[in-house]
Amino acid sequence: NINKLPKYRLLRTTWERQGITLLAIDSAAEDDLDDVRRMDELYNFEFPILLDDSQLIAESLGLSKAGQVVVLEPNRHQVLYRGGLDIDPLRAQPQLGIEGRPGSSVLADTLSKIVAGDLDSFDEVVTTAAIGCDLAFPARDFHSKKAPDYATDVAPILQARCTNCHTKGGVAPFAMDSYMMVLGWSSMMKEVILTKRMPPAQVDPSINHFTNAGYIKSDEQQTLIHWINAGAPRGESKTDPLTLMESSDSDWRLGEPDYIVEVPAFAVPATGVLDYENVTINLPFQKDLWVKSVQHLPGDRRALHHLLSFIVPADYDQEIIEGKNDSYREFLEGYAPGKDTVATYPENAGVLVPKGSAVQMSLHYTTFGKETLDRTLLGLYFAEEEPEFHYSTYSLSHGGRNLVIPPRVSEHRMSASHVFDEEIMLHGLRPHMHYRGKSMRFSVIYPDGTRDDIINVPDYNFAWQPSYRLSQPMLLPEGSRVVIEGAFDNSQYNLGNPDPDATVRGGAQSWDEMFIGYFSYHKTRKRVEP
Repeated sequence: NINKLPKYRLLRTTWERQGITLLAIDSAAEDDLDDVRRMDELYNFEFPILLDDSQLIAESLGLSKAGQVVVLEPNRHQVLYRGGLDIDPLRAQPQLGIEGRPGSSVLADTLSKIVAGDLDSFDEVVTTAAIGCDLAFPARDFHSKKAPDYATDVAPILQARCTNCHTKGGVAPFAMDSYMMVLGWSSMMKEVILTKRMPPAQVDPSINHFTNAGYIKSDEQQTLIHWINAGAPRGESKTDPLTLMESSDSDWRLGEPDYIVEVPAFAVPATGVLDYENVTINLPFQKDLWVKSVQHLPGDRRALHHLLSFIVPADYDQEIIEGKNDSYREFLEGYAPGKDTVATYPENAGVLVPKGSAVQMSLHYTTFGKETLDRTLLGLYFAEEEPEFHYSTYSLSHGGRNLVIPPRVSEHRMSASHVFDEEIMLHGLRPHMHYRGKSMRFSVIYPDGTRDDIINVPDYNFAWQPSYRLSQPMLLPEGSRVVIEGAFDNSQYNLGNPDPDATVRGGAQSWDEMFIGYFSYHKTRKRVEP
């Protein structure tokens, strides 16, 4: 249907000024993002191309032929039209080279009704014949003959992708601990998988690989959705793999810590807005120690939104400012929604805890309608031998508290950069914005001028802020410039936006904004003993 591309372009230009958006969907199971980019470079589509590598979107829209047109009302998720490009044969004059206008009859009538707001007149989907090659749906056809088996096909995917959070006491709203529990939530599971809300913290899979990103493979999505569409059958197995999962008797996932820091108890009221709690807790150590792993154990996950922890001198009392780099303190780790509570530093690397140090913490509590008492703990695990490298985290920010986002803009761009003056080994990254955060991309410009993407978070979600750990650390030569680029959505279309009419400035509260990229690394030059 590439020969019809001019007609699709005309369809776009005819209707886009009236609020209709044209998108192309590539649902060929064998295509990937590189294929889509090459196709766009070759043919210059002039409108966005969406990759549907799982084919689940094409299935849900009822597509069956290449080039088929679907009109979707996004607020209702309602298909209003499904059919051909709808060339009007009455206006075609082949002898003059006139093939007719696209969208001049049934399709045009449908679009006109939408523009006029006449949505209630669509009692059923308007359909016309579509001309094009048949689309092949091998996974759907296979599963229609034999539905995925719960015990052997479905449960292993849930265990690998979901049960880390969906466990008793976890951050998820329910535990995937039995077939009956999964069955009861199956409709919601289908929705959040199709909309990519789950698994959370998904990144662009074409750029590097991260050990803790919310990946789920296309065939895994197909298995789950087709199983749910088939009625979520229990299958013939007498055992339920989800009921057999072992749970640890201890909250400490690495075993009992070498030292436990007890954060002062904090009484969280039922309602209201709370300032950040900044506390300094002296450590009793009479010699230098090196931290190898840490675990934050929130007292009440409902109230503790996030925290930052640092190693500082015992008399250090400066207020913590997120995004500020300070030579007098060393970042330990943070806790945030969707972030692993355990962090282990790379081999031969650690964070120094000098004799006479303290732990400084900044804790952000949010009220949830009920009073509670939070008693958060920090577990420290020490290295048996002094490591060769000092593990550090650099906070790269734009404007700090001086950033300004105008009201009602859906794409407010922002960027910042930093040059590392020594060769480093990069291990982890974390983007940080608030409610209006939309996307963030990290990249590096090498001293020779070449550029590589490091990570792309195209659909940033304030509720999920993991530190992404590179499966293969990146070596950045001396003089490498790291760049963060992203966007904010301060419009009414951002459903998480507390006030689209506000001019938003930088600040610590969630309705303020931040634009920070964290880079966790160690220098490749081995540290020198004092």
